[in-house]
Amino acid sequence: MFRLAPSARLMHAESRTALAMDLTYYRESLKRLGPMSTLFHAAYRMANRVTPVAVLRALVVTLDRLPPELVELGSGPGQLFPAEAMRRFVADPLARLSDRFIDDAAARGDRCYAIFEGDLLTAYGWYATRPTRLFEIDDSLSLHFDPSYTYMYWGYTRPSHRGKRLHAVGMASALALVSREGQKGLLSYVDSTNYASLRSCERTGFAAFGTVLVAKAGKRYFCRSSSGCKQYGFEVVQERPVGLQPSP
Repeated sequence: MFRLAPSARLMHAESRTALAMDLTYYRESLKRLGPMSTLFHAAYRMANRVTPVAVLRALVVTLDRLPPELVELGSGPGQLFPAEAMRRFVADPLARLSDRFIDDAAARGDRCYAIFEGDLLTAYGWYATRPTRLFEIDDSLSLHFDPSYTYMYWGYTRPSHRGKRLHAVGMASALALVSREGQKGLLSYVDSTNYASLRSCERTGFAAFGTVLVAKAGKRYFCRSSSGCKQYGFEVVQERPVGLQPSP
């Protein structure tokens, strides 16, 4: 009788487990999100098995769009720090920061709105007014936007402090601060299949104004923005081929 080798049996078991997890996920997705969103997510996953693809929902929020409970926060519980001031947290593995990230942010003059509990960094969000590299997709890509707006990126809450709306609190507070400096509002994006984050952004006043498609072909990326992005100059640009190191 033919028998699978131990490694083959393990792979077969893992495949069955993955299939069962996929079926469970899609059954739940159909209940929560409906057929269209579930179908889009399935197509999105299939496309990414062929080549990296990202469909990004571009978002904007201004002071007049904030919910009343967030408007009342004023300057909030945190503070805007220059990028270099955050370098001391690189040694904290839960802070999810690196020297390279800090170097890049400092070179642009980015700032970080950070919230603390005593000396513990509990949540933060980063804010830029110049084209910003998309490390989360590929560092050969940069997001360009109207500099009269501030781009919010890399929002993070320490696992022990999630569920306290610290991200919304930090965003609202940072928006109040940059608005006083003359900025029109905040721009950001969320992956179009991250429905939980999209709903969360809607609850905090963000409105979608367009979509950006990013797809990799060899060492180049195909990047296209929908017409709604033109008003905000919101586009992804590939600065160099994949694998080519940036100039110092």
